[in-house]
Amino acid sequence: MPRFKKEYENGLMSEINVTSLVDVTLTLLIIFMISTPLFQGGIEVVLPKTQTAQSFTFTGLVVTISKDKGIFLDEEAVSEADLPDRLSEYYNNLKSKSVYLRADEDIAYRKVMLVVGEIRKAGFESMGLVAEPSVSGLVRERP
Repeated sequence: MPRFKKEYENGLMSEINVTSLVDVTLTLLIIFMISTPLFQGGIEVVLPKTQTAQSFTFTGLVVTISKDKGIFLDEEAVSEADLPDRLSEYYNNLKSKSVYLRADEDIAYRKVMLVVGEIRKAGFESMGLVAEPSVSGLVRERP
């Protein structure tokens, strides 16, 4: 006596084998979990160090001020004159209304505050300052 009863005359089963589907899904999930942090790089910036820095993934707009005083929205270079218009454009097109500001540690405070002011004027609801974790404390060594 056969263990399973055939539902069709030609012997085809009407069940879906989900084992291989689950294997492929989990494999893709692992690949994306490993590769996503690699794409966070972008513009090279030496971030200031602090004892309270935490690691996380960015879910909003990333504004970067590089050492050569270039301003980048995500990885797109923007001039100071175009910054307000581009920020407003991003604000209208993004679901997440949060901004993460990455600035090189040697950038003048005035320049950082200029960008912060433009971010606030554009209407972004929350802003985070990105820093690197420090092992030795808050003391900065000068070359």
